[in-house]
Amino acid sequence: MEKVLILLSVALAITVIILTVKILVMKKSVKEIHTQLPTLIEGDTNALINISSGDGEIKKLAGLLNSQIKLLREKELTYINGDKELKGAITNVAHDIRTPLTAICGYVDMMKEESNPAKLDKYLSIISERANALKSLSEELFKYSVATNKSQTKKQELEKIDVNSLLQDTLFSFYTKFCERDIIPELNAVEGSIPRITDKNSLTRIFSNIIENAIKYSDGDFIVTVKDDGTILFSNTAHNLNSVDVGKLFDRFFTVENGKYSTGLGLSIAKQLTKQLGGEIFAQYQNDMLTITLKI
Repeated sequence: MEKVLILLSVALAITVIILTVKILVMKKSVKEIHTQLPTLIEGDTNALINISSGDGEIKKLAGLLNSQIKLLREKELTYINGDKELKGAITNVAHDIRTPLTAICGYVDMMKEESNPAKLDKYLSIISERANALKSLSEELFKYSVATNKSQTKKQELEKIDVNSLLQDTLFSFYTKFCERDIIPELNAVEGSIPRITDKNSLTRIFSNIIENAIKYSDGDFIVTVKDDGTILFSNTAHNLNSVDVGKLFDRFFTVENGKYSTGLGLSIAKQLTKQLGGEIFAQYQNDMLTITLKI
């Protein structure tokens, strides 16, 4: 009996020692976390929490904290980039609005001093053109706001449509603008219909924005190819572009130099709407040919 008690006492002592060591190690790890966490959250570093303990639960806690630190850094980076983008966007939009507005004010002042009917008509024509530019800019901004603001976005009305037919109708609606740029669009579509259950208004807007972009930047051609699986390729020659520009085409407020009176929101809106429809849109540039691929 005495031997049993001795063995139990030894076993208990060993257990106490083991638990004590484990508690001390865990306490040390908690202290390591406590020491590192403020620095990792507030400091400009990519390091993560590193602990000396091999305890599973402590390692799990450290892993969870590291996941939250990574998420926090991603959000912070998004905020910083968004802040820079917003400041640049405000500058760009202010410039785009100020240019035609300054011209309008200037020509209004000139009209006050002018009595020649021919010159007055010319000034009025210029004022009208600049006013339409302002209207176009404000409409682009409003459309982008609606497309990106979920609280304002109208609920999609899904219906069965023929993508081929809708695309042809949208192309035809730009007949006048194609003529103004001496562009003869080429449509290579598959035979028959391409049925889709989607939002007709959103898809029409996507088509329109892509077509408007092509008319604005094309060097004189525009080719639309519709594949059997419904993938649509919009292609046009654009010598003034480069691979860097193409990589930014879907960025908010990005414009190429000759995009006069443009906020650069058209393709960004198209991307937002495509995403909402569960589709995919991307751009490629090869041999001076810009190709925008749309999958719905």
